[in-house]
Amino acid sequence: VCFDSYFDHRTGFEFDLTAAGSKIDLILLNNRWDTNWNPVWYGKVGMEDSAWVAEFQIPLSQLRYGNAKEHTWGLHSWRWINRYQEEDQWNLIRRDGPGHLYSIGELHGVNGITMKRKLELLPYLVGKYRTYPREVGNPYSSGSDKKFSVGLDGKAGLSSDFTLDFTINPDFGQVEADPSVLNLSAFEVFYDEKRPFFLEGKNILDFNFGGGMLFYSRRIGHAPMAMPELDEDEYSEPADLTPILGAVKITGKTKNGLSIGIMESLTDRKMIGITTPGKIWEQAAEPMTNYFVTRVQKDIHEGNTLIGGMLTATNRFLNDSNLYILNRSAYTGGIDFRHHWKNKTYFIDFKSVFSNVSGENEAMLGEQTSSARYFQRPDADYVHLDSAINRLAGNGGSVRVGKGSNGKWRYSAGIYWRTPGLELNDIGYSQESDMMGQEISVGYLETVPRGIFREYSAFFEQSRAWNFGGINTNSEYSLNWRSVFTNKWRLNASWMRFSAAYDPRLLRGGPSVWMKGFWHNRYSINTDPSRKLAFEYGIHFHFFDDQVSTSWQTFTEISYRPANSLRLSVDADYLETGDNYQYVGEIQSSAGPRYIFSFLQRETLALTFRVNYALTPDFTIQYYGNPYFSLGDYGQFKYVCDSRSKQLEDIYHIYSSSEILLNPPDNCYYAQENSQAVQPYSFDNPDFNFTQFRSNLVARWEYKPGSTLYLVWTHGQSQYVNVSRFSMNDNFGNMFNIPSDNIFLLKLSYWFQI
Repeated sequence: VCFDSYFDHRTGFEFDLTAAGSKIDLILLNNRWDTNWNPVWYGKVGMEDSAWVAEFQIPLSQLRYGNAKEHTWGLHSWRWINRYQEEDQWNLIRRDGPGHLYSIGELHGVNGITMKRKLELLPYLVGKYRTYPREVGNPYSSGSDKKFSVGLDGKAGLSSDFTLDFTINPDFGQVEADPSVLNLSAFEVFYDEKRPFFLEGKNILDFNFGGGMLFYSRRIGHAPMAMPELDEDEYSEPADLTPILGAVKITGKTKNGLSIGIMESLTDRKMIGITTPGKIWEQAAEPMTNYFVTRVQKDIHEGNTLIGGMLTATNRFLNDSNLYILNRSAYTGGIDFRHHWKNKTYFIDFKSVFSNVSGENEAMLGEQTSSARYFQRPDADYVHLDSAINRLAGNGGSVRVGKGSNGKWRYSAGIYWRTPGLELNDIGYSQESDMMGQEISVGYLETVPRGIFREYSAFFEQSRAWNFGGINTNSEYSLNWRSVFTNKWRLNASWMRFSAAYDPRLLRGGPSVWMKGFWHNRYSINTDPSRKLAFEYGIHFHFFDDQVSTSWQTFTEISYRPANSLRLSVDADYLETGDNYQYVGEIQSSAGPRYIFSFLQRETLALTFRVNYALTPDFTIQYYGNPYFSLGDYGQFKYVCDSRSKQLEDIYHIYSSSEILLNPPDNCYYAQENSQAVQPYSFDNPDFNFTQFRSNLVARWEYKPGSTLYLVWTHGQSQYVNVSRFSMNDNFGNMFNIPSDNIFLLKLSYWFQI
């Protein structure tokens, strides 16, 4: 059952019961949903002589609604029948419509209800015991640690419209570990948020923009960014996270369609202990930092028009000179506008963002030379590297117009831009600035069964991008097919063409390099997911115009439900690439900078095991295991000669066997070019063999609604070595010989109202 208690056709509070009585709650956002919402409510199921029955008891304090004498709410109920892969709707939800909440029914006559401004409190106790390999001589590595902590989460109804959420000394020890990854690119890896406080109400604080976002909550409590560099006889205290002292959120929406979200968080100054023989001292690794986010949106014309804005502020208290590499302050913001017309068939979207960051010269130099900008590029005459500035500013925007619903055809076209100085990463997430481009999309959807198909769709997309120097950096065409057969199997396919273009980031601060194009093909098939045994298999591979590079990947997921209460699954992802343009490094030689790259032969295998067992609807056991292996063998080293040439033989020079030699004792390559005018130089062997295994075992008992007991075992093993001669089989055999890190945790929380 779902209530649109704001009656804004955008936010549905949904409560679900499974046939066995397990509870699911989520916020429905038309064409997507957020299962991280966690209200306190009651539900039971039962079997009668000829019927299955479900009963819901939902406190009004868990819903949001405006202050009015008489309410009209959206109301919907539905049933999911898994064996048919079918939804039965109380009110018709058109599959080609603009979204679920525009089509649900209405509940009239809700009179005289007022919000009881109760205070909900969730105190918790955490006991943690950690074991890890003891390091002789390291005073910070005794082999085991114990920790006990307390904290508090709370929620207060400020009015029927707005709710205050707060947390003091939060602990997220029961949260599943991030998947393993070995990142060889210049860009930061994006990880999903998994911490409950930051997940709840996340939709209100969303502002996505061009593959990035203004608010990326993983910035709060991240690993310290100024860990000390140690000499051989020095040891430092380990630090994985920055302590969060507290955080507060206010979210809600008025009866006039004005939604507001405000979040304030404070993280503590993190000091790292350092010791050398005869001396112990501390060094700051992260300053005390204040994060502030506010989001406002206004519905107009019965939800056909939406106007909104967002502002963020990051302020660091920099009292230590070694922290001057960090921005002292960062302010970002944006406005968004969306308008529908003709029964929400057509739309226009507009977004605009800005940023203004300031700090010491060291911080601003780091921003200018980061992978998002590379102002130091020798062929980038439209930007200038300035080591004396204390401020960097930029902006971006996008406009898109199209047909988004009703009927079988969809189409849209848009433009976007991000100036070189745009920087969102103090509290947001963005990989690249300095770009502008255009996009076109045309698609056809069939939602009525036709022949062997239950449904299918096909979309053609085209895009092209330039940097602000006018250099073409991307040209892409794609055709995507999705289909479901009448036997409930699925077949998806995509064909993509990337035309030749310049890559201004391949050499990580060096000149732009002409890159030949390639084809990318991807195919996947899924069996009927309603069966006890189901699987998905996919493959994608590339055809490169340079006739040297190679890439192919397979992925498989198998799930098995031997009983209604038990689900087992395994994912296997294998990738094999031969990259002719893997960056190695920049070497300063007597003939000037040498930008070195090579052919990289890489194999990667990632496995994910999951076990979900529900002994009762309130007591579950979950296991997550993630073995990860990646091997890299570098060869055919080369340096850039003429990066702007479109002929491969002119772009780079390949070292001959007489010009480069690996010296095994120090694991370094020594290069002596044929020209006697160039002095010899060297660089480290970049070969690698990376093995990692992460796992979580969590027993969760909700012993009363809102109150939970967790028992957790977190296990980790990791090893990185600069050799590539091991095989994947060797890595499997050696994995459990790697020293392990184990955390045993007990967490008890108790929910009550005042």
